[in-house]
Amino acid sequence: MRLSTYYMFQNNVKSLSDAMKMGNDIGTRLSSQRTLLKPSDNPAGASQAVTFQNALSTMNQYDTAQLYAKDSLEQEDNILTSVSNIMTKNLSEKIVSGGNGTMSDADRQALATELQGIRDSLLDLANSKNSNGRYLFSGYKTGTEPFSKDGSYNGGDTAMTQNVADSTTMQVGHTGRDVFMSGSSDDIFAALDNAIQALNNPIVTDADREALQDTLDKSNVSIKKGIDNLGRIQAEVGTNLQQIDALAMHSANDRISVESRLQQTVGSDPDTLITLVTQSKMAEFALQTSAKVFQSMQQMNIFNYLR
Repeated sequence: MRLSTYYMFQNNVKSLSDAMKMGNDIGTRLSSQRTLLKPSDNPAGASQAVTFQNALSTMNQYDTAQLYAKDSLEQEDNILTSVSNIMTKNLSEKIVSGGNGTMSDADRQALATELQGIRDSLLDLANSKNSNGRYLFSGYKTGTEPFSKDGSYNGGDTAMTQNVADSTTMQVGHTGRDVFMSGSSDDIFAALDNAIQALNNPIVTDADREALQDTLDKSNVSIKKGIDNLGRIQAEVGTNLQQIDALAMHSANDRISVESRLQQTVGSDPDTLITLVTQSKMAEFALQTSAKVFQSMQQMNIFNYLR
């Protein structure tokens, strides 16, 4: 049975057209660096890709939240370190020395002036702002200066928190009331103010000296409790910073896994792209072959097929 010239011609045209179509299709996918270009290519894969993309979007949100939380905690930690340096550097000894019977009124007034400088430095630190110009120790009232000059607290009563991962909300700051125990019996600013006032009062009688000593003792107890409280808060900040680092590491591992699965789903992973390059070369070879056959048929005498 002989094949008609027309049938052979049409079949070769179809082969040439198919080869061109396949080559263009593979070229488009190579140019896009992925095999999944539209949902109809792989409906199930397209659905999975959306799921993975949503997961990555959520990871990005938590990564941003973790960066914000870490920045807030690190800024607070720096300020707390400065506060700690001031309070633990002979502050208690200075207060105790004010009760020394050999001190004159002028000596005590000089000490009072030194304590006033320490107190002012602590107040400046208590009213510190973050890199965005918001107050660190005002809780959610970040636009309100936490402490007045007299040491009274004006900030919020609720500490700042941040949602840093699924089902994980972290405290990313402390209120000034918590740090400096404002309004309590161990208010640091009140303790210093009491000591400063007592040191500025002249000592005339034994009763005056006893009153001074009593005030200095109470102030010293409050300062020591403040130092202990400060250590506890610094430990909390340090623990939260460690947790942030652990969450970031876990998130990075999860991201690698999800990104890898997404690449495999949309066909942008290295193995798939290598296969696509191979298919492209094969398609190019098929197109060249079909073109040569088509050219050969055009050069053939039609009467060779009409016997």
